[in-house]
Amino acid sequence: MATTLTHRLAGASAASSIQVESIPVKKEEIPTSDAAARGAAVYSKSWVIALYDWWVLGIVSSFAWACSVSNFMLPFFQRNMRKGNHLDIGVGTGYNLVNTDLSGVHVTLADLNEDSIAATATRLENAGKVKPGQVKALLHDITRPLPDNCPKFDSISMYYLLHCMPGPCVPAKTAVFSHLKHSLKEDGVLSGTTVLGKGVQHNLFGRAILYLGNDINGMFDNRGDSAEDFEEALRDSFGEVECEVRGAIFCFKASKPKV
Repeated sequence: MATTLTHRLAGASAASSIQVESIPVKKEEIPTSDAAARGAAVYSKSWVIALYDWWVLGIVSSFAWACSVSNFMLPFFQRNMRKGNHLDIGVGTGYNLVNTDLSGVHVTLADLNEDSIAATATRLENAGKVKPGQVKALLHDITRPLPDNCPKFDSISMYYLLHCMPGPCVPAKTAVFSHLKHSLKEDGVLSGTTVLGKGVQHNLFGRAILYLGNDINGMFDNRGDSAEDFEEALRDSFGEVECEVRGAIFCFKASKPKV
C-alpha cells in the first residue's frame, strides 16, 4: 500500500514529498498512552527537528552525557546494521541512517510521529540513500507488540528512545524487548542506546538537561532507568547480550531471540 507523507522542512521554500510504502495501520487505531503521545508530539515542531542534530546529537551527547555520537554511537549503529530488512524505531531526524551505507538494506521507519517519519524519509531520499517508494513507514507505539503483518527483521535499532518513553523502567520500558524478540530473525541483531537516570554520575550540564526533560517539558521519563534493569530484561529475551555504559549512556546489542 503506497501513501505520500508530506513534510515542510525547516528553511525549505516548498513542501517536500516522498512516496513511502506504509504498513496499513490507521493512525486513529494506534493504541498508546497519553504520556507516549506527548513525547512524540514534541517532534511535530519544525524547530525541534531542525536543531536536533546540532543540539542533541552534538552538544548534549558530548558534553552532558559524555558520549560522542560521531566517534562512538554512529559507528556502533553502523556495525550492528544488517543487510536485508531493517527496522529503525524512534527515528528522530534519521541522522544514523543518512550517515550509513544502506545498499542492500530495506528500511522501515517506526514512530508515533508522522512528521519525524516524513522528515527522515525525505532526508534519506535527498541524500540519495533510498529510492522513492523504498522506505516503509509504521505509525506505532513500541510499548505494544508490532502488528502481525510486519515482517521479521535482520536488524532493529532504537537509539535515544527508551529515556523518552513513559516509565517505570520495569515493567513499562523493559517490556519492549519481549515484544521485539518476536520480530527479530534468529540471526538478527537488536541494538540501541539510552540515557540513564540512575546509577551513573551526571555532571552539572547533564543534571540540568535531566531536570528540563523530566520536570519541565516532559520529553524524558528516566529518573529510575538503570543499566542493571535494562540488561536483565535483555538477557530474559535474548541469548546473547552485550552491554556497555559510556558516560551516562547505556549501549546494548542483543541477538539470538528466545522465542
